[in-house]
Amino acid sequence: MIGHGLFLQVGRASEVVIGDDTSINTGCHIVASETIKIGNNVAIGEYVSIRDQEHRFTPKTGVRGQGFNVGPIIIGDNVWIGRGVYIGPGSKIGSGTIIGANSVVRGNFPPGVLIAGAPAKVRRIIGPSGETRLPTEPGL
Repeated sequence: MIGHGLFLQVGRASEVVIGDDTSINTGCHIVASETIKIGNNVAIGEYVSIRDQEHRFTPKTGVRGQGFNVGPIIIGDNVWIGRGVYIGPGSKIGSGTIIGANSVVRGNFPPGVLIAGAPAKVRRIIGPSGETRLPTEPGL
């Protein structure tokens, strides 16, 4: 399912791979300079922005003409991405993960967790039956 107003921008040498049974809701932006891979059975809420590139910035010269930081994005299977989420360059989202609405995602996240916030952090661990618990392992 692709919702109304999807904005998809792909560079000449880049790729976007979208798995089976994935839904992309209204108003989403997917921008690939290199690679964006979205797994199977992923549910993407409204107004989500997935971008494998973002502008560089220096205070002396501003944003124009500074180029981009680019890194592939990989989103595993069975991920639920809430409304208004931003996923930035180099992010890897493990399978079976939930991303809370309006989160700003950068970095690597393990499978089976709930992440949320700006910046997004692991807030809960999701068990095999959907039950959740607070993270107890160091680094989570």
